[in-house]
Amino acid sequence: MQGLMIILYAETASFRDPNTHLYQETLPAPSPTNIVGMVGAALGISFKESLEFFKNNRIGIGYSANREGFGKDLWSYSKIKSGKVGADILIREFFFGINAELFLACEDRVLINQLQNAFKDPSYALTLGNSDELVKIISTEIIEDIVFCEEDKIVNTWIVGNHIRDFKLDWDYIKSTPIKMTIKPPIVKNLPIDFKFNENDEREATKFEKFTFFEEAHVLNSVLGVYKFKNRNVPLFIFDK
Repeated sequence: MQGLMIILYAETASFRDPNTHLYQETLPAPSPTNIVGMVGAALGISFKESLEFFKNNRIGIGYSANREGFGKDLWSYSKIKSGKVGADILIREFFFGINAELFLACEDRVLINQLQNAFKDPSYALTLGNSDELVKIISTEIIEDIVFCEEDKIVNTWIVGNHIRDFKLDWDYIKSTPIKMTIKPPIVKNLPIDFKFNENDEREATKFEKFTFFEEAHVLNSVLGVYKFKNRNVPLFIFDK
């Protein structure tokens, strides 16, 4: 399998949990469909076309990121109540200072070259989250013949499935941290992975999958199949056709 590693940076980013409304909680990382949308923007195709592109070519998606901090913002919006348009505000969570790595993989080297060229010269501006959260592409690198292996240390990324009962704390990492830190359990979310589209290409989620987000302080009790992109342990998600 051929791999592509894309290193990027964003000043701010937010990944809205589709299950939240007036309080817009951010996911800890973009969902697989968020990444499909960003790749589509690089290729110059719609989200619907990009999703089909990933399905037809069996492209694996992986993502890992660190961030400097977390904040909350107030957004104003218009709402209709009793037939009248009024104004209100909502709270939106966001991260800042995001250093991220995006991983793509498939069997076709020509397609990997196409994806690399798209990120070197994207058709549209690339964002993480909202339309004003622009991404800077630091570098792209093709990884030849990425290796499949099994690991228990997988951090700052989504793992397919609910692993909330299958982890322990990495005390060696915690003891080596020179500052106080808040230790939280892994985050489990039910995220959309497929949609149906109407004649206007408006989408509605039709299929969901549970994902667990692991941070540095977490270690799996059992090993999991991952791919080695250099020294990174990357679980890949592939959309069903």
